[in-house]
Amino acid sequence: MFLYGEPLPPGAPADWGLPEPEDDGFSGIVTFSSGQEMEDFWEEHGYALDAEGQGPYAVFYRHHAQPLHATTVSGIHASSQEDAAAVEGTGLLLSEYYAVSIVTPEDPGTDPFSRSVVNDFLASFGGPSTARV
Repeated sequence: MFLYGEPLPPGAPADWGLPEPEDDGFSGIVTFSSGQEMEDFWEEHGYALDAEGQGPYAVFYRHHAQPLHATTVSGIHASSQEDAAAVEGTGLLLSEYYAVSIVTPEDPGTDPFSRSVVNDFLASFGGPSTARV
């Protein structure tokens, strides 16, 4: 796997985390690809699926240090219906948070590879094992 266009050293994915974004007001970006061949493909085709049905993807993220408040939380996605029901309709206050966008080669709603990228990302943060997109 390549990260930022460079090969990851062995064992790196096990303890890797999103780097802190710059404090310049812009989103941080992390790019991922399967190797040099996909990096070359990316240069020519952008975010697209290759002959194996895989493609490069990126994570854009931005830290927000100001609070976010929601009066009523709705549409909860949780590991169980019971957990979702316990939170549905409650209020929410985050003192700080990250806003994250994942750019995949195709629509995760219709493409299995792109859906797996989103699902893996959510699962890495303890989210649901399958995302509703």
